[in-house]
Amino acid sequence: MTGRPAPDRALHDIVEAFLCARGLNGARIAIALSGGLDSVVLTDVLADLAEPLSLRLSALHVHHGLSPNADAWAQTCASLCADRGIGLAVERVRIDREDRRGIEAAARAARYDAFHRLDVDAVALAHHADDQAETVLLQLLRGAGPPGLAAMPDSRILDSGVRLIRPLLSLPRSKLAAHASARGLAWVEDESNDDDRYRRNALRQHVLPMLEQWFPGYRTTFARAADNAADAARLAAALAAIDLPSCEAGDELLVSGLAALDEVRRVNVVRHWLRARGVDAPSRESVHAGVSQLLTAGANAQPEFTFGSHRLMRYRDRVRLVSRERGKQGWSLDWDGGASVVLPDGRTLQFRRVEGQGLRASAMAVGAVRLAGRTGGERMRVGANRPSRTLKNLLQEAGIPAWERERLVIVHISDRVAWVSGVGTDPDFAAGPGEAGLLPEIELP
Repeated sequence: MTGRPAPDRALHDIVEAFLCARGLNGARIAIALSGGLDSVVLTDVLADLAEPLSLRLSALHVHHGLSPNADAWAQTCASLCADRGIGLAVERVRIDREDRRGIEAAARAARYDAFHRLDVDAVALAHHADDQAETVLLQLLRGAGPPGLAAMPDSRILDSGVRLIRPLLSLPRSKLAAHASARGLAWVEDESNDDDRYRRNALRQHVLPMLEQWFPGYRTTFARAADNAADAARLAAALAAIDLPSCEAGDELLVSGLAALDEVRRVNVVRHWLRARGVDAPSRESVHAGVSQLLTAGANAQPEFTFGSHRLMRYRDRVRLVSRERGKQGWSLDWDGGASVVLPDGRTLQFRRVEGQGLRASAMAVGAVRLAGRTGGERMRVGANRPSRTLKNLLQEAGIPAWERERLVIVHISDRVAWVSGVGTDPDFAAGPGEAGLLPEIELP
């Protein structure tokens, strides 16, 4: 580092205090290095702090391949890391330009996938106060609630256990630009930043300069608003934790528990319950309308609330989250006598050899055996010397909810319903004491 201009001590002190406050002295930190000004400055500062803080630094450059200059960006990152003595990993990813989430979201998802795989204590991101202000404004324009308006936290833990940190989040980009200029740093400019078809770029180029003119302190104000929203989000989560025990039974919600809450708390608990299952909760208005429909339906109704790729389905006092994709209807397979059969939805039907249980092996050996889903109108007997009954009535009596009825498996022997998952076996086909039987069991994929 001989001959390099002296660092901006104020900037270094802020980053050093940030790391020390979070116990990251001596930590293994991977820098998310794009090659742009912000991440180059972060790399420069952390390299200077590596020795005094005993940091073990590395860098990751995610090569999206979206720009014709992407290879040059990777080379810029390699030169910087070589100069600072930092190991660099370049991960090439493929981004589908037709991704329904949009290119920006798809690229972000690819980066986070790469972060999850890192064997480090923390990943350092170079977001700054201008980025935070843009995020708050974007979320506000989307009508987001407190979790969205809280924008970017300065530290959070990923599911993989890796911590994401943003040491520069309190600093305006002008401070980073001044540091880069004073230190003679080289960086790349992403030409896509000039494309105001992207909403964030449009805000950066057209809206924020006007805010700067009339409200020069907007970055600090927006950061304070984000902190307030984060507090509100934590309070909402704490309230949901209080309400949830009376509204939850295993993997299902209780209609009676939800009905006992007022509208605001009901929507709050459902949205938090969905997020806990990794599902993006729809808007407050959508949840209110959908859950109200579930709660006010008649006792014999089986309403459902569809959103995104999921459904909330009610049966009696229970509400279950299921995939929007319905079970395949009208499927049929001839059984070839094998011990297992892969069903159209990916589940496996096993025939376990037992004695005195399940389907009588001799009956299956002489009759044509067919496996099928429910089509409607099926009838079967469930008791000796009793008439056959509609499968619909038997399912109601057995309390089998709608989401399970879509995935029923029926074993037909000689065109008669011999066994239905969740219901049982027709006594004419059941293995008696001492008789060899085949017990059907369904395994998830």
